[in-house]
Amino acid sequence: MTDLEKAVEQDTAAILEVHNGWNKSNLGLVAESMLPFFPEGDGYLQFNLNGFTYRGKADKAKLWRNLRAVGVDIVRLEEKEPPTIQVFGDVALLTSEAEAELVMPTPTGKLESGGTTHFRNTEFYRRDDGLGNPEWRIWHMHVSEAAPEGALKYGTE
Repeated sequence: MTDLEKAVEQDTAAILEVHNGWNKSNLGLVAESMLPFFPEGDGYLQFNLNGFTYRGKADKAKLWRNLRAVGVDIVRLEEKEPPTIQVFGDVALLTSEAEAELVMPTPTGKLESGGTTHFRNTEFYRRDDGLGNPEWRIWHMHVSEAAPEGALKYGTE
């Protein structure tokens, strides 16, 4: 194995560690548990599954705190298969597909499972913690709902 291949293997492992930590931090929606996976400052950008855009980890933490305040929780998050990771020097791209189960308040205020949500995820990483230190962080994320099982992928077949 060449030195470059070893470096890419080490970077891939480090990125996977950040990704897995981020996924684990979703359970319970405790904002403080997700903060270490994103850069300092306002450089982080997310296109969230809820349709809104969040800029900076403080903005995202505010979302989590407000969701918890009304009783929303993520109680399960599982990837369908290992994510794909591509490393390009000090930047990387991770793509994955997963499913999550959320508990949400009903119109009567009762907390119930909203069922399983299937989603796709793209994470853009930089080897920069937002303060210039060479630590992998998620700088951009785009999450979207996956097509329902059995949907016609090509429209006619």
